[in-house]
Amino acid sequence: QSNFWNLPCRGSLSWSWRQILHLRPVAKEHLIYQCGRGDKFSLWYDPWLHGESVHALYGHRVMYDAGLGVQDIPILASSDCIFWGSLGQSFSTHKAWNAIRVPSSEVPWFSLVWHPMRIPKHSFCLWLAIIGAHRTKDKLRARGSSLSPLCAFNCGEEETLEHMFFICPFSHSVWTAVLAMCNLVRPPLPWLDEIAWMTDHSHGRGFPASVRKLALAATVYNLWIERN
Repeated sequence: QSNFWNLPCRGSLSWSWRQILHLRPVAKEHLIYQCGRGDKFSLWYDPWLHGESVHALYGHRVMYDAGLGVQDIPILASSDCIFWGSLGQSFSTHKAWNAIRVPSSEVPWFSLVWHPMRIPKHSFCLWLAIIGAHRTKDKLRARGSSLSPLCAFNCGEEETLEHMFFICPFSHSVWTAVLAMCNLVRPPLPWLDEIAWMTDHSHGRGFPASVRKLALAATVYNLWIERN
């Protein structure tokens, strides 16, 4: 019988589905089963017995050796219940995320990226840039790509993250103009210095701070889209 808990993780499955299957051991550590009339989970295949299924512990033959007929299985009035973490606690993606992630301290630029007025796709792109996850040509070539190393904006220099934001003459001029529209009359800084400066000068939810945050994320996003 095919069941989520005993489904083999084959290469023919999608990447996302394989990752979900790989997380089954983590889910088992947090699921608590309360047996009822058998309407929510499988007697044989769900990990209700000390975090494992009867099938996993005793094998396929136990289903036949038990000799249980339908009339031998008592039907309880209450429904099955599955809890997360402790009895009475329902599942939520928030709880699941906290269970599987590796906790760490909040980074200084957190509010620069994940502020309440953010545009999600802009903030996500900015976050990727800050953690150095964008696949710039220097990274692709380091993995064996035969792409030209030169900047996509035709400045003749090698493309790196730091070059794109904002050493390249094109991105430099764009960011200079955006800074001026934010009433910031100063030249662009090297990438990490720019992030540090914007973090220090964009505290709170006031209008100037919000505009700066939105402007930086929008500029990074649109430069990356234009580059592609």
